[in-house]
Amino acid sequence: MTKMELNPAWRRKPVSSNRLASISDSYLSDMPDTSKPNDFCRAIPFLLDDPAQSWITHDLCQLLTERGHASVICHLDEHNDQPAGLSPTVTDTGSTSSYCILPVITAATIRAQDFSHVVLLIPANLDAVRRAYQRIKFLSARAAPPEIGIVLVGPRDQHSAWRYFRKLAVGTLRYLDVPLLNLGFLPEQVTPEHGPADHHRNNFLMRISERLISSEFFHACAADDDVQESP
Repeated sequence: MTKMELNPAWRRKPVSSNRLASISDSYLSDMPDTSKPNDFCRAIPFLLDDPAQSWITHDLCQLLTERGHASVICHLDEHNDQPAGLSPTVTDTGSTSSYCILPVITAATIRAQDFSHVVLLIPANLDAVRRAYQRIKFLSARAAPPEIGIVLVGPRDQHSAWRYFRKLAVGTLRYLDVPLLNLGFLPEQVTPEHGPADHHRNNFLMRISERLISSEFFHACAADDDVQESP
């Protein structure tokens, strides 16, 4: 199977370009992360197109942990107005876990939390691409918009995934001046019914997880941030 290549461009900041240039197709080492505990939490927010996509964040969390990057799923209260800051569950795990995966349903929550990075899970169809464009427009309407990564869900193959990504990326760059990072895709053959032990499913999830790590695509949250506990 041909590996999906990262899109190397579409970055406004020189530091981001340098970081993207360091991404390669090689997999990360299987050796566990033996570094000292962090004094901050590496939070990776995922903006879901539909709550049913939560299996993706669950499996990515499990896969990261299996590969030596202790991770945990955290949830934010999206029913109330959110001040800046995360829950203690998120920040407390900064000293014991490498990453905290945050599945989020509404773009307003992402914007209220002032995240520096966010991953959008986008179904591979034109309606979903249009919805994603509106969400990106909403998220970018602030002084310091977040870095935005894209994962296409359900394309037929790599070519189809690239076509949808390019359609969205060209539009956001041209009309919003927002570059996007291609983090990979999950083909239509990969579904929740396969189960987390499915080898084919894990191969695609692994590529996504490795691109997240190698591109340092996370929001760094200080352990003493003002927060509320999440379930």
